Amino acid sequence: MLLEEGEEDEQNTSYGMKQPEEGGAMESATSSGSGVEVTVSSASGIDSQFEHSVGERAPPQSSGLLNTSDGVSGAEGGLSLSPGLGSTSSPGTGGVSSAPATPEANRQERGFLIHSSPLTNIGTLSEVTGAKEGTMLPWGAHKERSPYPTCVNVDINIRPGEFVMRTLFAEFTIQAEKKIESVMGDPPERLLSKALQRGEDSNFDQLLSAFGSVAEHCLPSILRALFAWYKRQMGVSDPISTEQKKSDQKGKSTESSERSEADLQQERRDLAVEFIFCLMLIEVLRQLPFHPGHEDLVRYIEDIAFKHFKHREGSQSSPNAANIHIVADLYAEVIGALAQSRFSSVRKRFMAELKELRSKEPNPNPQHSMTTTHSIIALLMGMKFFRVKMVPIEEFEASFQFMQECAQYFLEVKDKDVKHALAGLFVEILVPVAATVKNEVNVPCLKNFVEMLYTQTLDMCTKNKHRLPLFPMVTCLLCVSQKQFFLQNWHYFLAMCLSHLKNKDPKMCRVALEALYRLLWVYMIRIKCESNSATQSRLQSIVNSLFPKGSKAVVPRDTPLNIFVKIIQFIAQERLDFAMREIVFDLLSVGRPIKIILTPERMSIGLRAFLVVADSLQQKEGEPPMPRTVGVMPSGNTLRVKKTFLNKMLTDDTARSIGMSAYFPHVRRVFVDILRALDVHYGRPLMLTNVQNVNKESHATSNPSFSSYFLRQEPDELITGERKPRIDLFRTCVAAVPRLIPDGITGAELVDLLARLTVHMDEELRALAYQSLQTLVIDFPDWRQDVICGFTQFLARDVQDTFPQLLDNGLRMLLQLLTSWKNALVVPGTTTLRTSVAHSSQPVPTHPPSAASSDRGSERSTISDRSTASEREYHIPHAKKLQDAVQKVEAAGTVLHMVEALALVMLCHCRLYPRRLSVHILREVKHLLKLVGSAGHDQPVIDVIDKCCPVVFEKCLSSLPPPEKSAALAISSIDLQWIADRSSSVWTAGFQDENSTKSSSQLNLAGFDPWATCLFGFLEKDRVLSSCPTAVLHSWPIVFSRINSLFTVIDPTPVSDNRASLLRSSVTVRKPINERDIHMHVWKTYVAFAFRVVPPIPSPVVRCASPDLSLSFFRSSSPDSLTNERGDNKASNPGGSQVSCPPGGLYKLVVPLLRCEAADVRDAAVQALGRVNVEALKDLLEELVLYIREAVDRKQENMRRRRRRDALRLQVVRVFELIAEHGTFGMSSSMLEAESRSLHPTIVEYIEGARLYLESEPEKDLPSTVKLHFCNFIRKMIKSFSLETCHNLLKRDLRRSLFSLFAGWTGRFARALGVGQDAADDAASTACTELQLSALQAMSALLCCGACFNPDALHEDGALYPWLDMLLASLDEKVYQLARETVVLLLECNPDVGPLLDWVVDSRC
Repeated sequence: MLLEEGEEDEQNTSYGMKQPEEGGAMESATSSGSGVEVTVSSASGIDSQFEHSVGERAPPQSSGLLNTSDGVSGAEGGLSLSPGLGSTSSPGTGGVSSAPATPEANRQERGFLIHSSPLTNIGTLSEVTGAKEGTMLPWGAHKERSPYPTCVNVDINIRPGEFVMRTLFAEFTIQAEKKIESVMGDPPERLLSKALQRGEDSNFDQLLSAFGSVAEHCLPSILRALFAWYKRQMGVSDPISTEQKKSDQKGKSTESSERSEADLQQERRDLAVEFIFCLMLIEVLRQLPFHPGHEDLVRYIEDIAFKHFKHREGSQSSPNAANIHIVADLYAEVIGALAQSRFSSVRKRFMAELKELRSKEPNPNPQHSMTTTHSIIALLMGMKFFRVKMVPIEEFEASFQFMQECAQYFLEVKDKDVKHALAGLFVEILVPVAATVKNEVNVPCLKNFVEMLYTQTLDMCTKNKHRLPLFPMVTCLLCVSQKQFFLQNWHYFLAMCLSHLKNKDPKMCRVALEALYRLLWVYMIRIKCESNSATQSRLQSIVNSLFPKGSKAVVPRDTPLNIFVKIIQFIAQERLDFAMREIVFDLLSVGRPIKIILTPERMSIGLRAFLVVADSLQQKEGEPPMPRTVGVMPSGNTLRVKKTFLNKMLTDDTARSIGMSAYFPHVRRVFVDILRALDVHYGRPLMLTNVQNVNKESHATSNPSFSSYFLRQEPDELITGERKPRIDLFRTCVAAVPRLIPDGITGAELVDLLARLTVHMDEELRALAYQSLQTLVIDFPDWRQDVICGFTQFLARDVQDTFPQLLDNGLRMLLQLLTSWKNALVVPGTTTLRTSVAHSSQPVPTHPPSAASSDRGSERSTISDRSTASEREYHIPHAKKLQDAVQKVEAAGTVLHMVEALALVMLCHCRLYPRRLSVHILREVKHLLKLVGSAGHDQPVIDVIDKCCPVVFEKCLSSLPPPEKSAALAISSIDLQWIADRSSSVWTAGFQDENSTKSSSQLNLAGFDPWATCLFGFLEKDRVLSSCPTAVLHSWPIVFSRINSLFTVIDPTPVSDNRASLLRSSVTVRKPINERDIHMHVWKTYVAFAFRVVPPIPSPVVRCASPDLSLSFFRSSSPDSLTNERGDNKASNPGGSQVSCPPGGLYKLVVPLLRCEAADVRDAAVQALGRVNVEALKDLLEELVLYIREAVDRKQENMRRRRRRDALRLQVVRVFELIAEHGTFGMSSSMLEAESRSLHPTIVEYIEGARLYLESEPEKDLPSTVKLHFCNFIRKMIKSFSLETCHNLLKRDLRRSLFSLFAGWTGRFARALGVGQDAADDAASTACTELQLSALQAMSALLCCGACFNPDALHEDGALYPWLDMLLASLDEKVYQLARETVVLLLECNPDVGPLLDWVVDSRC
């Protein structure tokens, strides 16, 4: 940056420089190629001002910092700076030099900065004059070459002043050339102001500001250099004389033929040059008062400017017409800046131009007369930025002498258009005067000016043809008049204004209203009203006209509401009680019930007026300023002072201190009624989470990137028309929070309302709602936990997975709110939870008991501070405060654990963005738990996961593709952040978040999922489940709600299917296949997650209460078997803090899906049931009893029913196998009978029934998969128990029967046991099949499950020894290893069997 912000307007002592030798001058050279050469001699003259300190400036010299010769030539190419040809500079001195530059040469290097202190800190005269040609600048910095293109070089061996100015001007030429090139690349219809106006480029703005600062010391030199640049860019030696030629040519071209494209492009380039030229002039001419004289420079500027105030024939039809007008306005702004110090010269020039045009007025030729009229109007518009100087009085009088001359012309001129143009000019000049004038109204010249014009202009206002332009003029005349004159005349004009408020012409209505509120400002602010009765009468007539009693609207309609707000503010300045009771209360419908918003504009005006008045009184701003007309100048400079409103909560104490306690409670009570009515009709119905609104927001697409749900602009048919003013009122109400907290509403309700509005269809309302939430978190400690808790509940309850973009935005907002909370705690010097807890264990309260809580929050002190009070205050109150502090810390910890729960559930997504946000949320929660001092038993989830991450990741390492495996091996430590950052498709099941064009066939939804493997590895019993019990408990209702919500998307059963059959038929899905596949993957992970965290069903209560989380149970359609439970489960308490989420509902939803013929749904149910946690296993078995009995039933049935039963048998055995595989049977204490320590009867019943079915069914009718899974189940189930437990696990008869059953499936391995097999089968079965191996493993497990079920088989020559010999002799490595393990376990389980040991010793040793 050239100058740091805030330093641009600083003016220090002038920095002087030693006057260089005379004779140095800038020489010019002819253009070469496409470049324009500029030579700058190092011995160029420096203004003599550098020789003097501030206040002792010498008369101006003709020499300048950069003196240019007359012979300057140019071309359209880039600007280049090169050594002067034939330069008279002394040897050894350098300058700004360059060779002809190519158009694209070194474009990237052109944006350089001055590597030194701000120019305003250059130093004193002695410091500067003492520095000559060294490399050290007077303010202590070294001269450094900026990163110019290679074609530009600024010599550092020159005086500091020269070095600074050359560097600045070289930077200006480079940046200006880049901006011109940018403009030429824009579409022709794009206005120049869009690219060149102040505020569009901060770097260029700072460069201009730097010139404005240094112009105090060397303005003439800057102007001469700027004029030379201007001439060179325009490509002429005398742009002033050429301007007239170009104007004539443009006029002729419209008569002959259309102008060529090249001419239009050249004209656009010239206009861009003019634009930049004006910006520089406007900035540096502010320093012209410090430089008296220099009439030649002033005349040059006037010549250029007034040439642009001439009317051009045919310019209106030019494609560049709009830009031509913009440039003319810029030159008018230049004249306004010039007139501040050279008014007499500008006035003289203007009057001369006007006199010349007036001499052409009496012309019989209508065409010529029209041209003259347009020329006069254009000239008048050139003075519209002239501003009257209020001091000294001589300048003020001179200005109004000029105004009187114009007034005389106004009275004399007959042309209507000229009169109207003059009236507009008077308004532009008088409005700033009216805003500041006080005693100046008594100056004779101003008094005469008003009296000279008022009578005639007032009469003209009665005529239709003059009314529109003359109303503002009469208003201004009254506003600058004396008090007596105003009071005598304003009532008549006020009546005219009020009568035109209902004019059919909307422009006239607006003009009358603006006249009214300016007159009212003068009446209330400057004149301070009349007597009470007269004032009351005047105000009542105004109020009745603007806000008619019994009307739903305001008068005039379709008017910016801020005008009405200002009118009320002006009245409240002197008559506060009248403004509140007679206007604001009526507009807000105070004292009347509000069920439907019938008067949105009136309510919005009343609410905004109340807040503006309260803010003004609290900030002690004094009198409000008079409304201005123009807010932004053509250059982009703004005249508006940015108003900063308070966001500190308005409390009863504050209202009392500012004198509004009589009105504040009424406004708060009506505020809550307005909010609730708006929410019912225009809040909830327009949420983007409503399906009907989503359809209007987007276009359906099957792309898995979910672009169909990306937020767009609000649709016209939903938030325009009658809804628009109500949405505007809603915006006003939301923006008022937390400044105004509604009465009669809890903090949780208010946060819930604001949270819901973050997904409203109106974009501005969304932003305002989030801003209010963030302000509550940052500035109001009492509300932080409420905001985080309420917003988390909202995301968990209302933002479902079918709205991925809304979900991403919600998680992002939650992360930002957490970050804001954390930053508020760690900011030094603030009274926050960190200071309170760290030193005294006292946090900030969780729930705001009243609206005054914010004031108390800022005044709250720590317990250690309070402990220094008297002993009387210490013992009992101090102990109570400590107890409250501990409770509040625990409450903060509970809220943060709820956030952790939501983040855990969001880790189930297959999209990268919610995963990564969730990881960041977990990290922020970890920091906050530390800051708030929560010292519970729960560890931060992120710490637990990161600790076990390497071990869990090891499980899936072998299954990863080579690139992922290499990346994992290359990193030193693996944590959750690293895993979440992996973007390969293997981690997202083939789904891509951004710009994905993959089809469903490319999605890997059913294959290996390393992310799910890691996630459920974290959810093992000795990890997150045991270390973070609170977060796990909170995660259950969240995931349960989302399962039911998402089920409507993946449910294969149509809504109209009411058949009694339990079998779910396969039908065509109702969603695009890709979208359903993605939702199916998320739902599958959700269900598995739910079974990991589902709590046990409490006894005898059939459901459990979710911990402090508002979640609806079955918000939409679900299986028919749950219909009877929905009504009870939807009920919630008034506070919305607890809603029943019975674990049984999960079983009733998922277990019936074992029958589903949709493979993906059925497999998801099986995988989820198999992951049931230890505590819930007993509840699941009770739910499975009916399905187990049906699976083992052996009754005769037709083929269709048989197939269904076979499918059910397969899924049930798969579930049991998965449960056993995860070791859940062995870890659950409820799986063993209390006395006998035998296996649970339900499992035994299933095993026995399955055995009977498998024995009775013909071999050919048995599915091999059922036999395989049954063998695996038996083996894994037994292995999940310890050896000590296995002794009584299964009865001997059952084990013997199962052993015999499995032996029949082992083929040749059963011959030793007496199961026959012919030689041919033996020869064909040389390799061990998967079923045979599984059967052998199951036989081994049964044999070693306690003491041998057949003791005789282990006696000498027992039947088991040949079988074991055969297994040990097998060449199959797996069979051999199994045999060895079996022998070892047999010895351990049968220590009293001597023959077994003898057999081992004799045969194997």
